[in-house]
Amino acid sequence: MGKGGEPADPVSAGTLYADAAYAPFLADDFDATEFASNALAGSHTTAQAQTHSLQDRIQRLQISLREEVLHRRPEVLQQAAQLRDTEAAMQGITLAVDTMQSALQRAKSLIMEPYEQLQLKTQQLRNLHGTVELLRQLIQRLKLVAKLRQQIDAKCGGYTDLAKAAKLLADTETISIEGNLAGIDIVDADTEFLQTTWQAVQGQAQAALQRGIETLSQAEVGSALQVYFNLGLLTQAVSELLEQHSRQFAATVKDILDPKKLSAGAGAPASSSEGPRAAHGSATNKWQEHMWQKLSLLMEKLRLSIVSIWHVQRVLAKKRDPLTHVLFIDECLDEDSPLPSEQIWASLTGLLREGLAMAAAPVKGGFVREALTSHYPRLAALLEETFRRILQDTNVKGVAAAVTPEQQAELLGAATPFQNAYLGASLTRMSDAVTAAFPGTSRTLTSSAELQKCIARMHDEVRVVADSPRLSALIAKTVGKGLQLMAEKAEYMTFAGPKMRQVVGPCSPGQQRNMKLCSQLQEVHRSLLTLLPRMQPSAAAALMAPLEAIQSVALEAVLPIFKAMVETAEEIILRLHTESFAQQSQQGMTQASDYMQALTSHLTHCRSDYLLQFQPAPSPQVPSFVSALTERMACRVLVFFVRHASLVRPLSNDGKLRLAKDMGELEAGVGQSVYPLDHLGLPFNILRAFRRLLFLETRDVPASPLLRELPPSVVLHHLYSRAPAALQSPHVRHNFTPAQYSLWLDQHSMADVLKFIKGALNAAAAKMDQDEACKELVGMMTKICNQS
Repeated sequence: MGKGGEPADPVSAGTLYADAAYAPFLADDFDATEFASNALAGSHTTAQAQTHSLQDRIQRLQISLREEVLHRRPEVLQQAAQLRDTEAAMQGITLAVDTMQSALQRAKSLIMEPYEQLQLKTQQLRNLHGTVELLRQLIQRLKLVAKLRQQIDAKCGGYTDLAKAAKLLADTETISIEGNLAGIDIVDADTEFLQTTWQAVQGQAQAALQRGIETLSQAEVGSALQVYFNLGLLTQAVSELLEQHSRQFAATVKDILDPKKLSAGAGAPASSSEGPRAAHGSATNKWQEHMWQKLSLLMEKLRLSIVSIWHVQRVLAKKRDPLTHVLFIDECLDEDSPLPSEQIWASLTGLLREGLAMAAAPVKGGFVREALTSHYPRLAALLEETFRRILQDTNVKGVAAAVTPEQQAELLGAATPFQNAYLGASLTRMSDAVTAAFPGTSRTLTSSAELQKCIARMHDEVRVVADSPRLSALIAKTVGKGLQLMAEKAEYMTFAGPKMRQVVGPCSPGQQRNMKLCSQLQEVHRSLLTLLPRMQPSAAAALMAPLEAIQSVALEAVLPIFKAMVETAEEIILRLHTESFAQQSQQGMTQASDYMQALTSHLTHCRSDYLLQFQPAPSPQVPSFVSALTERMACRVLVFFVRHASLVRPLSNDGKLRLAKDMGELEAGVGQSVYPLDHLGLPFNILRAFRRLLFLETRDVPASPLLRELPPSVVLHHLYSRAPAALQSPHVRHNFTPAQYSLWLDQHSMADVLKFIKGALNAAAAKMDQDEACKELVGMMTKICNQS
């Protein structure tokens, strides 16, 4: 109502909702007290005015609500009618539910009694069935026990069929566990008998298995494994067998490699801090032999253990259960599990490695460590022989061996500490011997006695391990290191300088020093070279590079001397071109040319002052570095002479005789002073063939067999001597001196030389069309070039 009792104007609900005056009343956290306090505090009107304002708003709100209800009256009436219909439907549903519940109660009362009776009968049947099953299992167990008693042999106390007895025991045990027969008097009465029988059967199976292993009887081992399979203990039996061998081997290793126990067993005073080392020679030999006997027994035990397990594995791999046809090895091993032979090999080699490592310890090892280190080849031979016997004993056709050849390294690897110590000691001995023989300083060279000691040391090191290919290769590497050290020290001891190339006068001290050093290195090389055919191939191969190093140093020490001797001989031979071979010789045929006399005198000087200084002197009967150098020197002198003799022109018949005489003197000089001619091969054949070529008619040259014995360049150069002077020699045409042309020939191949000569012939052929004789000779020479 408004002022004076007039009704307020109707206001729509939307207008009231948007009115800010009603906003505080819409909040969820509206507090009337707080609203009143805020309204009074924030307004300038009185409380009564505020109250009238609120009442006016309430009246407007009521009017709005009444108008809204009147406006939606049809909808309200419709909703009320629907609600009345719903209440009527609910009453009908409630009545139907009550009826259904009553029907269910009646059905329950009719069904419950038969259900309870059925449940009772079912329980009775279950109990009856359990009783029957228990009785069946009990009867079955009693029958099995009775059969088991029948297996007992009254005469010997054993069992007529051990495998059958084991099967009966296992079946009895299975029935007892599955049937839960504990507490039944008749069952408990047989318990002691079954336990005793179980132990007896297992003991007899174990004994049978042990006998089968000792005798390597597959039948007995198979019977024992069948018993274990029937007992359900096959996997356990195999595992216990592996553990037993490992345990026994570990105890043996510890007992044998213990210095105190070893010395006590050998009769040496165990209380001595030095052990057997404090004893004298005979006592020392006694404890060492005792130690090696023990080690031999240890290796024999290793072999027997591995062969035994391999034998059991062989039976496991082929035997099947006759009832289930299960392969025994599949029963006791998983798919990824290693074979028993692999397991025992890994276990025993590991135990041996640990034991030897402990014996190799500086403190714990004691005298055992020293003995095994100094006599490691004997230990390695023992290990290799043990592995060979294992491989031999288990090498059966159709069955995999217990080990493969590649596994030998694993067994030998157990003694690696002693191997390293022995190789280190060997290298030390080798280095000391080399240093004593070749100190590497400029002082006087070592004596022959020291050199022989060094060679003997190398021979001893190789001889001790000659029977072992593996150890021979290792020691060969050590000897090779000694040879490398020798090469280095010998290289420091060589003399170098310009005096090394002076061979005109007497031998200088530096040259004597180098020749003696070369002889010493040559002796070392020769001595070891004789060992190579008797050594293992791998060991011999390891010595090849060090021996080549020794050879290289020895050759480098004397190579300047040989080069100087050869160069001096070449300079003398070049004097041949200063001689005249075109006219009648004034000296007749009784005396050689001056240059040849000088050459033979030089060769004689080389032999007396140089070649004979080597020990041994160069000879085909004694192969050596110096012999090879001397042979090369002799070959070079012959080839060089033939080359320059072929360049001589003009050459008369008397000149040919002189050259032939000089060749005879050259043969005598080289053969007597340098090297036997019959060992020079091709160069000597060339010299003799060239002598025959001198007196061969020109027309006979193309068909002569000498063309196959002489180099084509020698034949062509000599044919120039038969041509007119207008046909220039190839080197003259190019302004080469004989020395320059000789150097050019050394630097080029035969194909290049022939091309060079053919070019000169082609150039000459174009200028001599009118000279038929020369033209014919040029054609012959060109044909020889083309055919070569």
